[in-house]
Amino acid sequence: MRGFYHKYQKVFLLLFIVIATSIITSAIFLTFTSPKDKSFQLPVVEEKAEVKSQLSPTAFSFGSDSSWEKAIINVNKKVAPAVVYIDTVRTVKTSPLVPDFFREFFGPEFFNSFKEREYQQQGTGSGFIIRDDGYVVTNYHVIENADKVTVNLKGGKKYEAKIVGADKKFDLAILKIEAKGLPYLEIGNSDSLEIGQWVVAIGNPFGLHETVTVGIISALNRSLSSEKTDGGYLIQTDAAINPGNSGGPLVDLNGRVIGINEAILSNAQNIGFAIPIKLLSDNLDALISKGKITHSTESNKPWLGIYMQDVNEDMTSYFKLPFKNGIYIGRVVKDSPADKAGLQTEDIITQVNRREIKSGEELASLIQKMKIGDKISLLVWRNEQFKKIDVVLEARPEEE
Repeated sequence: MRGFYHKYQKVFLLLFIVIATSIITSAIFLTFTSPKDKSFQLPVVEEKAEVKSQLSPTAFSFGSDSSWEKAIINVNKKVAPAVVYIDTVRTVKTSPLVPDFFREFFGPEFFNSFKEREYQQQGTGSGFIIRDDGYVVTNYHVIENADKVTVNLKGGKKYEAKIVGADKKFDLAILKIEAKGLPYLEIGNSDSLEIGQWVVAIGNPFGLHETVTVGIISALNRSLSSEKTDGGYLIQTDAAINPGNSGGPLVDLNGRVIGINEAILSNAQNIGFAIPIKLLSDNLDALISKGKITHSTESNKPWLGIYMQDVNEDMTSYFKLPFKNGIYIGRVVKDSPADKAGLQTEDIITQVNRREIKSGEELASLIQKMKIGDKISLLVWRNEQFKKIDVVLEARPEEE
């Protein structure tokens, strides 16, 4: 036995050293890799839990199943049956265009035999039903000068419509079709809208019926008029609005109408505008009962008559302007006070009555506080030099 021990003594010693070394190594590894501060464990899980606790439980809830996709589908199902597609026919007259050279050569009497030509122009637009007895809302420009208006309902039924009320200034029109028991839309509250709020536009762009687009409210109180003396009231959205969408509804995620799609900027993308529904609600009775909206205060408002844009850093750098603020004139309205005073396109207004002017809103506010007949002194940058121009304010025309 002793011989056996001596024989394998070195083997047992070596085996003992290997086992001891393994145990010590494992202990050291566990000591340095185990977290001493338990708050360090799973930091990602703790961060997510913290963020989750800060979110409103209804912030991203769109329906019973909290599905964004389902929310849009539900809006379309609710709204689409009351959206209509409008076809119009109008008579357009044209005169032959004869160059002055031929008139001088043949004499003006030779061309008197050429008569005006007439042709039928077709148009299309959108609208929506607001009462079950056949009252339909659309834009004024959709039915302007139309000889015939046809309303097409979802499902294919067509009705010839009567124009019962229209207003060019607000671009509103009310049509009436002889039908009852129609689906109609719920009117929302455009006064409570917020920038960033999701909206849905439904209409007939380019004749493509039942087109649904989605976007957000990009801005509020916008203006497309030549001046901002009225203050802007339009809703700006990036929901796609194309030709043919005019007159269709802009709705919230509950399917309530908050705007009437009106216009786009032709040289831009994802910039559309809608008339707030409150403007229609406030004037609906007048449109139906009187056929028009009376703008009694228009003749008391002073008017300048320019399309304007604020001067920005890019413009200052490009034109190498010696100033940073001003108002760039994009167009002067013909026969307006600005036109009569000699203001020109590409002029830049830098001062009004010796007061530095920084924006179109500031100029509009100043004019709004003035009276018809007041004279304003403008400092204008033209052809790399300043020029003083006096303008006498006049009453704002009804059509403007």
